Amino acid sequence: MPKSYELKLREAEERRRKPNKQQQEEIYKAIEGKSQKIMLGFDHPESLQFEMQLTWVEDTWTIDQLHDHLLSEVRRIDAEYRRKPLQGNYSQKYVWFDRFLLRPRVQGRELTLQDYGIEPGFRVKISPFYQSEMVWGQPWPFDFRKERPKDQVLPAEDPDLLLRLDKGGAGLSTRVIFFPWLGGSSSAYIPVVQKMPKDVACYALDMPGRGQREDADGYPSGLFAVKVIAMTLAKELRRGSNYVFAHSQGSHFAYYVVKLLRSNYNVDVKALFVSNFAVPSSMAPLELDTLKKRQALCVPLRIFTHLVKGGWGCDPKLAYKSHMGYQAYQSQELWPVARSLIIDHWITKDFPLPRADEPLHCPIVAFYGKEDPAVSLAQVKQWQYLSSHPDVFKVIQMDGAHMWFQNSSTMCEALATELGKLLRKF
Repeated sequence: MPKSYELKLREAEERRRKPNKQQQEEIYKAIEGKSQKIMLGFDHPESLQFEMQLTWVEDTWTIDQLHDHLLSEVRRIDAEYRRKPLQGNYSQKYVWFDRFLLRPRVQGRELTLQDYGIEPGFRVKISPFYQSEMVWGQPWPFDFRKERPKDQVLPAEDPDLLLRLDKGGAGLSTRVIFFPWLGGSSSAYIPVVQKMPKDVACYALDMPGRGQREDADGYPSGLFAVKVIAMTLAKELRRGSNYVFAHSQGSHFAYYVVKLLRSNYNVDVKALFVSNFAVPSSMAPLELDTLKKRQALCVPLRIFTHLVKGGWGCDPKLAYKSHMGYQAYQSQELWPVARSLIIDHWITKDFPLPRADEPLHCPIVAFYGKEDPAVSLAQVKQWQYLSSHPDVFKVIQMDGAHMWFQNSSTMCEALATELGKLLRKF
């Protein structure tokens, strides 16, 4: 059958099956300021015998209200079937949807089910599960040995955070700490480290939720992450000459950590090297006044679409959605990257932190990929005013876009060469 004739038959059938006006009005659509009842699925957090339970909720409920309701439903089931009391720690009121954690609030505003695009028939959980995002202080219902006690949910040293990438000896006194970018992993710096001088010890932050640390407890906020990183680095950086390199959004974490190391732990960094990102104080307040803007912040597909269109170097497949509803980021191939991007997207929403315009007590040098569509050269030059020595600040321009050295052996070698020169200078 010719394709054109087949298309005409399909269009005729669609017109015949067109729903009437009453049926069209029954289709759910979130309306800002109007509460609607929707039915959600949920699982018992500590028993596989009670999966896919159903309950009615209001789409304007906050995440805390949803958690309280789900927990009451679980306790009702336990009482009905005479089960033992829950053993896990649910005091943090964590709720998961689509394998990622629903943040209850951002910059002081409570988020609702509407903001996350949750619709009738969707499924939520109050305990983590296979390949879901893990978070500090979460319940571990099937292995309580991993669960943090209620009195140990504050920031603490992360023993697996700092990963050494070079193969040098233990006595090296010069260290470089590499901070990853949005969704980046420690292994991405290996090609750079392989070209670094042999008398330099190279470490990278092996952040939770990616690579070998897929099941490690993540950090619930940006300030929390800064405190954990500073605690962990302070122990290692007591002696010798220490330098920090950070690319993209890692530059902001590096700035806050370097400042905290000096103020809280009396640990000085010789120099900070940043790459392709604006200064911390330039981050504009989030726009949260409309449902559309809040969904742009909260719905993963919209997050990825913004990153791809903005030129941040993300895989375009992350923003793909088929006409049948398939979203590529949920696939087995892309989910590990998508999860790390979602985690890092959320832990930066605390920023800027207070006093984000204070100069550091160390010099700063910036790198810049000249074809970057997301960050301008003028924005990168603003780091000069955060340097302890503005007169020695400079921007080293490199060929490439935002991710100018990733997946390029030539540019990785060029970055290592420039870093070697800067280490000798400072």
